[in-house]
Amino acid sequence: MISDAVREQLEEQVLSRLGRLGRRVRLYLLIDGLAMVSAAVVASVLVTLLIDRTLKLDRDMRLAQLLSLLVVMLVLVWRRIVGPLRVPLRPDDLALLVERRHTRLQSRLIFAVEFAAGPGRSAARRSQALIEAVVQQATQAAAAIRFEDVLAHKRARQRAAVTLGCVTLLAAIGALAGPTMAIWFERNVLIRNLEWPQRNRLTVEGLVNGKMIAARGDDAQVVAVVDPGFEAPRQVFIEYETPSGQSGRQQMPAIRQEAATREFTSTRPAPGERFTHTFERLAETMRCRVVGGDARTDRFTIEVVDRPEVREVALHVTPPAYTRTDPYDLRAGQTVAQVLKGSRIGLRITTNRPIAEIHLLRQTGDQPAEAGPVTRLGDQEFTAEDQPPASATYHFRMTDVLGLSNVSERSRPVQISVRLMADTPPTVKMRIKGAGEAILPEAVLPIEVDMSDTYGLSSASLAARPVKEGRAPTTQPIEGFEAGTKTFRRSFDWVPGQHEFRTGDRIALQAEAADFDNVSGPNVGRSQAIGLRLVERAELLADLQRREQEYRLDFERWVRRQEELYGELLSLIASGDKTAANERSNRVAHLSRRQRDYAGRVGTTRTQFEQVLAEMRINRLATPAVETRLGAGIVEPLDQLNRVQMPAAADRLSQIAPSMPADAVQSARQAQEHVLAGMRTVLANMLKWEGFQEAVTLLRDIENMQRQINQETEKRILDEVIGTQPAEKRK
Repeated sequence: MISDAVREQLEEQVLSRLGRLGRRVRLYLLIDGLAMVSAAVVASVLVTLLIDRTLKLDRDMRLAQLLSLLVVMLVLVWRRIVGPLRVPLRPDDLALLVERRHTRLQSRLIFAVEFAAGPGRSAARRSQALIEAVVQQATQAAAAIRFEDVLAHKRARQRAAVTLGCVTLLAAIGALAGPTMAIWFERNVLIRNLEWPQRNRLTVEGLVNGKMIAARGDDAQVVAVVDPGFEAPRQVFIEYETPSGQSGRQQMPAIRQEAATREFTSTRPAPGERFTHTFERLAETMRCRVVGGDARTDRFTIEVVDRPEVREVALHVTPPAYTRTDPYDLRAGQTVAQVLKGSRIGLRITTNRPIAEIHLLRQTGDQPAEAGPVTRLGDQEFTAEDQPPASATYHFRMTDVLGLSNVSERSRPVQISVRLMADTPPTVKMRIKGAGEAILPEAVLPIEVDMSDTYGLSSASLAARPVKEGRAPTTQPIEGFEAGTKTFRRSFDWVPGQHEFRTGDRIALQAEAADFDNVSGPNVGRSQAIGLRLVERAELLADLQRREQEYRLDFERWVRRQEELYGELLSLIASGDKTAANERSNRVAHLSRRQRDYAGRVGTTRTQFEQVLAEMRINRLATPAVETRLGAGIVEPLDQLNRVQMPAAADRLSQIAPSMPADAVQSARQAQEHVLAGMRTVLANMLKWEGFQEAVTLLRDIENMQRQINQETEKRILDEVIGTQPAEKRK
């Protein structure tokens, strides 16, 4: 331990001076750090002012810039000011610093400071007198030197000048450019959207919260207008980028307004004018900004969304009540329907997004008209009903919550086509089997009717319309008909004379049926009209006789041709082996074909005579003798020839080629002889009846002549003998 006197002297001459040196060191460190920080602050202010004033950064960019600068400043303050000031400065460290500057001290100052701090571990081994001597020498040597010589005073003055200069510069800038610095402070420190003073300023129209909504696939027009009080830039551009990485820059042409451009040349845009650019067929959202002159708009978004559209559609059809059919649903997704007139159409749709407003439009001509109301089931589900008066096309006009419509130049709404079908009239068929055009008033017509309708018949009748003008048609319901049935078949007899039709009348007979259509009907179905002519008995008989003669003459021709065919067969048989086999086969095949053709001709004749017999039966002229003559004597034999004998004869002919065996040849000859015998028998019956008919006709002519003579004689007696006719005769 050193004595108190020595310690007091050491404290006064060394330790106190070392303390002042330590405080001076910390002051210089602070000045050095402040110089660095103030220079950084000035640089940050000037750089951000220059960048923001030139580029007019967006708010998010300015916020990112501020945060970055704050981080840099905090790191700089920590490293240049807080960190150095936190380093401890012990007396022995300061003494070592002085020893390095003044080497003549020869470490005595360091030992003196250590001895003053405490005895230490080696104090017991050291001489107390030696310690005090070292301390006194160090005190005496320290009194002759300046501890402050170890400091860089010039650097400190420079750093202080830098700090003062930075503060002065900031103050001068604030004083000389107060408004500019105020705007800088508002924009870059307080992060407010205060605009820089500028010559040009543009505003994008139609933005809501920095966003513009556009429909996917449609065109989007961006319109930038020059704000009032600002000049219009000479050129304006729109910059854009998409999430997919596409970016670009397009010029926006000016839309000049006549009133605004009168005082300006064609090369200098006028204030207040508008600049536009159209993005065609947008497919994705894009981020944009409009620049021109010193104008820079904030970045805005063109958000591309899908238009409202019908995702699902279902049709429900309610047929008219008269059809008595249940309502039905069409296949899901079907947008074309064919329905009956009077049907109600129900539409149920689901949209792809919530809908704010919706209307159902029906188009039957050039212009669509609003149809029935639309019922909302939810934000995306709707129903509607309508009864179209004619074939129509429907579509929904929708507006979603974003204000987008489903109707545009590039987008057509889903079309729902409804084609109205008229209820077809009932199907009516009528047949009068065996009746000819000419009939007697007392003829019994066997009428067969067949009627059908998809949804049911309401009436069935037989209409007889006189051809002569002035007479009303006669209509009678058909017995046995029940309303509502879908098919009706009936056979009945009809006598013209029972319905006030007389000889000489011409009528058109037609079956009619009506349905239950109460929308555009009722629909009436009619059969094909059958024309009838009411004649006298003598006229009908004469017509039938004439036709029989014509049919007989035709039959005679076919008898002769059958004889010719038989003659050719005999000639072929007689030629035997003189004719080549191929030639025989060809001739036999030709004879067989002719035989079948003759069979068809005979069948036609049978049908003709059968028709004559049927007409005689209908007109009540078919006596037992007529039935025997025509039925058993002509029709039945002709039927046997047509269906049995002549086809068999053709088969026999086919069997003789080409070798012509004797048994086959004999069978073919016998078949031909049977055919000829039958045809000659029928022809004889025809000729026999014609002779009888000629006699009957002659007697009928004589009877008519006698009746005429009697009428003329009676008239002359009345005129010449009596002198006057009775009153009833005069009438």
